[in-house]
Amino acid sequence: MNTIRYHGNSHRIHHGADLKHLHGKPVACIIGAGSIGQLTADFLRRSGRFRTCFIDTRINKKKKVACSSSIYQQSSVYRCSRGVYPANYVKYADLIIITVKAFSVSKIIRDIEQHLSFDTPVILMVNGFGAQEELKKLTRENRLYLATTSNGATHNGFSVVRKGVGSTYIGPLKHAKQTKVIKYFIKSLPNGSYTDDIYIELLRKLAVNAVINPFTALNNCLNGEILKQPQIIQEILKEITPILNRLGLTDSQQMLFQRVETVASNTKSNYSSMRQDYYYGRLSEIDYILGILIKKARIYGIKTPYIDSIYQKLKQM
Repeated sequence: MNTIRYHGNSHRIHHGADLKHLHGKPVACIIGAGSIGQLTADFLRRSGRFRTCFIDTRINKKKKVACSSSIYQQSSVYRCSRGVYPANYVKYADLIIITVKAFSVSKIIRDIEQHLSFDTPVILMVNGFGAQEELKKLTRENRLYLATTSNGATHNGFSVVRKGVGSTYIGPLKHAKQTKVIKYFIKSLPNGSYTDDIYIELLRKLAVNAVINPFTALNNCLNGEILKQPQIIQEILKEITPILNRLGLTDSQQMLFQRVETVASNTKSNYSSMRQDYYYGRLSEIDYILGILIKKARIYGIKTPYIDSIYQKLKQM
């Protein structure tokens, strides 16, 4: 057996293990092979800074998958083989990135906790608000990070198409520092930034999701369609801006309106994740987007009849 060290991690790895460090590259394990998970893996691979793989906590042994990635309306396609590994393989990771649905975070944390090395950084990059509390259960606050992105992508199996250029922010859940591997992660992303106040960016993303996702799910349409309904954007923002302000966001309703327009324009040819969930009959993240805002509104004594009606329609679909 060899002992391999990288940025403070020490792993004892069998010679036959696939997740070895080659050419000094750290291993990034992505849990959640949806559009954002696959897009993130592709960014890291293209940067040349990481070896990447996927973790699926539902399987018991490794499997190989054929991956492909491309950019919307461009002919260039990259294909590769990548491993999908069970939960216990996270012990070989130098970086773990969780990109599952918000309602799955709790189970994922339980599945991987016993296998984690004490100093492995964990990044949670999910939609909505509330799932971040689950990450605290790992009790390694000096290695826990939150991230949010406005990049757009779609996927079919292990084939991902990048369909919108956005920004990605990452910051500490509480006491984490910007380590070398986190710096590598940021440099590997287009428009990646580190911020010590990540909750502000999460609240901004929540505002955008609270407008675009429910609208596209109810109307079974592309993101860009909401640009034709500015009055609906304003109605939703009118109710959620005071809630977000109470949560610590100082942005005005007009500032959030401009942000929604920008994201909707940049991802106009995309279907939102919530639209896809409703279209394919899957569980959605509505409780972590509108649901959490309505709960906070009740606590603060803020009336929200408009988003209440949207929430009820979606819950009945």
